[in-house]
Amino acid sequence: MRSRLLTRLDAAIAKARNPVEVACLKAERACFLARQGQMAQARLLVDALHTQFAWRPHAAVSAWLSLAEGLHDYYTRLGGSARDRVMRAHALSGAAHLAPLRALSAAWLAHMDMASHDMARMVQHVREALQGAQPDHHSARSRACLVVAYAYHFAGDENRALPWYARSRFHATADGDEAHLSALMHNQASLRGTQARLAAMFGEASPEATRQALLSSESITRFDAGIGTAALVSLVPMMQAQLLTHDQRWAEALALFELHFDTAMADGLERMKPCFLADRAWCRLQLGEPKPALADAEAAEASLRQPCDLDDRALAQARLAQVKEKLGQAREAALLRERARSDLQAHRSEQERLVALLDEALAEIAPASA
Repeated sequence: MRSRLLTRLDAAIAKARNPVEVACLKAERACFLARQGQMAQARLLVDALHTQFAWRPHAAVSAWLSLAEGLHDYYTRLGGSARDRVMRAHALSGAAHLAPLRALSAAWLAHMDMASHDMARMVQHVREALQGAQPDHHSARSRACLVVAYAYHFAGDENRALPWYARSRFHATADGDEAHLSALMHNQASLRGTQARLAAMFGEASPEATRQALLSSESITRFDAGIGTAALVSLVPMMQAQLLTHDQRWAEALALFELHFDTAMADGLERMKPCFLADRAWCRLQLGEPKPALADAEAAEASLRQPCDLDDRALAQARLAQVKEKLGQAREAALLRERARSDLQAHRSEQERLVALLDEALAEIAPASA
């Protein structure tokens, strides 16, 4: 299925006569291709534009190319260099008084701020994007609204998140941006899956919530296949592996972990490595493989020394406590449970602060303007 956004961009490129306008549209096309996972095509387009404007740089083209390169880096490996390039696009568009691109860059910076848990900067960039984008600037608004939805959802308040998901979906649909609709589905399913896993490990397990999250992940797989998305292909199968672990479908989960673990690391998912290894250890243990299970558990503990989100740390340590208990290491299990509960408490406090931060930042923005 060919994207309506891509069709519209191609038509605009064919119609444009000004070389700078054509170049900016082509850079926007490269942004879309990167988000869809068509990295080689995006790179070729960016390289051709760099060559074309090497001897006569133009501020608008340079700004759009910075954004395109940032998204290429981000969707290749969630790399830190992506943010630097998007910051350059943000700065260049501001200096050149390119308000639409400035708002779009701010929305993408908010997205990256959220991914790195820099909540203070995230709300600043969200507010800038929503206040700077015109009502029909769908690409900036769809991204900014998605960040707000994801942030509220991550903070445990899905009721506040749902209207923002709806606004994001409205703008993406108006823009014909199927790649964004895919991202929206990914975010919702991922957070619902995390909530189901947290409930299973620390509260009252809900097999129905786990199954619903699995169904959502299957819908994403079908949708992505239909629109030709090939970006960060390990995200969905690794999410499915974690959910299958909680659904006690050990063999299916282990098969997905083994098939996609290396790709997930290459895709930039190192922050989730403790969770992946801990769940894989539990699957191996349930399937009668104690030695490989112990090796995975030790690797998971070692990886906890690296940066890891609080909710993922809590989940990994809670799972490792189960593994240690089953292996007869009661003292180690008790220590891991204590650490898991402490991390969960810190995560809950972080959620409360995030809701307050979002409410304050968005108070001046009328819902209709989003």
